Amino acid sequence: MINGWKVFLTLPRFLRTLTKSKSMAKKVKRDPNLVTEEYRYHWLQKRCRYFLWLFDIKLIVHNRDNWIDKGCLMVANHQSNIDPGILFSLNDFSKTAPCAFIAKLELQNDKTFKRFLTLIDVLFLDRKNPRQALEVMQEANELIRIPRTMVIFPEGTRSHSEEMGEFQAGSFKIAQKAHVPIIPVSIVNSYRVLNKKAKKRGRKYVHIVFHKPIKPDTFMTKPTDLIANNVKQIIQKGLDQFANVDDKKAYHEYKKELKKKS
Repeated sequence: MINGWKVFLTLPRFLRTLTKSKSMAKKVKRDPNLVTEEYRYHWLQKRCRYFLWLFDIKLIVHNRDNWIDKGCLMVANHQSNIDPGILFSLNDFSKTAPCAFIAKLELQNDKTFKRFLTLIDVLFLDRKNPRQALEVMQEANELIRIPRTMVIFPEGTRSHSEEMGEFQAGSFKIAQKAHVPIIPVSIVNSYRVLNKKAKKRGRKYVHIVFHKPIKPDTFMTKPTDLIANNVKQIIQKGLDQFANVDDKKAYHEYKKELKKKS
């Protein structure tokens, strides 16, 4: 759960974040050129990191170098509302293509989320409308070529648990049509972040595992359900690998590695 003391101590910043996001969203809707894309992306990333701090989330990132420096399809499991923000906070714009997302249509009408999602590239998918889904896939292909890291959560909704739901195979057509690599990502333990019981655990540790990119030549002619199953198995391996580790120890080791690299 959110840390009330952190909100209290940074209340002016918290309120400015809400008001400025609303103001910028209005400008972008009126004319996207009124606020530069670079500014919007960097501003939102800083706010994502701020919200992760408010929730006491400690990220432990594995194999980050697997995030390649060109357009790709990033496929992750979906445990919590915080998952897109986690991936966005890790996006190094100087080394990797900026993230774009495919989100469910309902978020387009959510007053809280909408003001933030308007600032970056987000495509809203109506799962009940096959024609609109085709249009979204075409837009996704165009964004990847800019380039963008197109992020999808093929379960279609949050699992709220360690268990993954079924993958929607159709979303993998994006990688086939754009002829780009697929990067599977395992998000471990993020479902605990918004869980009231997690508050008793103290700090919250979330593992992010970037798996090796799957080259397009290896899946171009394969059925999408076979691709989906293969990617799901890879993501499951990451979930299994870090399900029962000493999170606190892993976090300190990760921070040491970051210091060495810097």
